[in-house]
Amino acid sequence: MAKVKLFASLRREAGVGEVEIDVDNVKDLMKKLSSLYPDAEKYLKISSVVVNGRNVINMKGGRTRLSPSDVVSIFPPMGGG
Repeated sequence: MAKVKLFASLRREAGVGEVEIDVDNVKDLMKKLSSLYPDAEKYLKISSVVVNGRNVINMKGGRTRLSPSDVVSIFPPMGGG
């Protein structure tokens, strides 16, 4: 199972900072997280996803495959001034 780390407002809405999930790719991971933590769904839709330190935008996006040893970090957008 891939280790998934949630940060900032996403962590607060989900009520957890880390979870392990068994899915095949990033797209399925986001769907699973949305179903597990419906209060966090609005943040999941606009978050940056990093797998083992690499942004999935620079990989295969939602089709990026996940293995049990992967660490996925999900960062919602940050605001402030």
